[in-house]
Amino acid sequence: MKKVLLGSIVALTAVAAQAQNCQDIFISEYVEGTYNNKAIELYNPTSEPIDLGAGQYKFGRDRDGAGTPMLMDITGIIQPYDVRVFVLDKRNPNGTGNEVPVVDELQAKADTFVNPVYVQSDSPFYFNGDDAFVLVKGTATILDIIGKIGEDPGSGWFVPGDPNTRWWTTDNTLIRKPSIQHGVTSNPSVFDPSLEWDSLPSDVYDSLGVHYCLCGAVNIDELEKTPFDLFPNPIEEGQFVVKSPSKMVAFTIFSANGSLIREERMERSEYQSIELPEVAPGMYTIVIQFEDGTRNYRKLIFK
Repeated sequence: MKKVLLGSIVALTAVAAQAQNCQDIFISEYVEGTYNNKAIELYNPTSEPIDLGAGQYKFGRDRDGAGTPMLMDITGIIQPYDVRVFVLDKRNPNGTGNEVPVVDELQAKADTFVNPVYVQSDSPFYFNGDDAFVLVKGTATILDIIGKIGEDPGSGWFVPGDPNTRWWTTDNTLIRKPSIQHGVTSNPSVFDPSLEWDSLPSDVYDSLGVHYCLCGAVNIDELEKTPFDLFPNPIEEGQFVVKSPSKMVAFTIFSANGSLIREERMERSEYQSIELPEVAPGMYTIVIQFEDGTRNYRKLIFK
């Protein structure tokens, strides 16, 4: 694919878009695993297909805080409320050194393989934990940023003020929280990954290919139905259990007026105990996301 080098961080931030909920694609998952196991998932939060081609969309890394992100054209069509997964193009089973192949599990998740040849000065997809990753539309309109352009964070970015310092962007998988409905459209003064991302361990790929976002759940009657039960209901003392024959991966709870109360990833299980002692009495809705991408909901009554 054609590589494109943006002139400077000034050029980027000068045309940063005003963030609009559910209006354009953003990064929904980031995989920075061991060796060449690298992937980016893009999510379409709109009700129309989005064609990435014709130079419309680009992405790539800001290597070691250089302030001049290396971008490449991307192609493909993302259907409404769907994703496209881009994986580093290293598939030679006999590859060694810089050519070590991406593991089979991650290869199987790819919609598009990108950037097969490594050139230090021009390799947009060879990001490490200390490289900001940028998604751009048109000539230089920022749609999303992971990290901070122009900053070298050392080994990677971590949560500011966290006494248990842990690198979130290095040897890690990040999944966008369901409540996030647009990307980061201007370079942050400080990048705190915990604000918009859930963190999974290194080399975890099973969530690639589907993304749960509130943009796709505006009309709750259109949710696909996978069965689950919850008990007790009504709920006393804020504690209840959800159970399903299918693996559950996340839940979101809304108040009667549609306000977001809680969103949380689950440990991919058929059984989960949930505690919400702070929730006021009243009627609520819980939306469960399942491993296969389907969702279902129930009404909750907190006494």
